[in-house]
Amino acid sequence: MKYNVKKSLSVPLDEEERRIEAALPTKPAHAKPKQMAAIRQAATDALQSMRGGSRPGAGRKPRAHIRTTLLLAPEVRDKLERLANLHGNMSLAAEAVIRHAKVA
Repeated sequence: MKYNVKKSLSVPLDEEERRIEAALPTKPAHAKPKQMAAIRQAATDALQSMRGGSRPGAGRKPRAHIRTTLLLAPEVRDKLERLANLHGNMSLAAEAVIRHAKVA
């Protein structure tokens, strides 16, 4: 049962793993195509758990908002902090001010 390990894991095999891979038979005599697919999947899963890899769902999640840094004068910051107490947080206060501002 040979399969492309590099394609499955994108990790190069070490010498011992290459020796094991070379010793595997290409196809058991009595195996059906469905069984072969299950065997390949099980082998890929086993190798991935042995070699590490990322967990499913790991990583940063997409968000609707983008982090932005603003440089504000101290008096503007004070007013924004007072608005933040009314709106719940600084981001919501800034959004409210920007939405209500008149655009020329």
